[in-house]
Amino acid sequence: MIFAGFGSIILDFIKREYAKGNRAGCRFITVDAYRDVTKFYEMNGFEYFTTLDILDSTRLMYFDLKNVKEQLKDS
Repeated sequence: MIFAGFGSIILDFIKREYAKGNRAGCRFITVDAYRDVTKFYEMNGFEYFTTLDILDSTRLMYFDLKNVKEQLKDS
């Protein structure tokens, strides 16, 4: 899933580099997203850690990099 914005380009680059050969032992990208940009992260495949922070000014979100490798295997 690729979007045209610069932020999405950076995230897609990180995801592709991970899929090429993860030697760092990383699996998740995590962010403490401001509420007004959570839709951006949702569009880039991020999920929420919890609903406990739903009224906070920031939301904890994550992207599971394992999904990138699985998507590449399927394509």
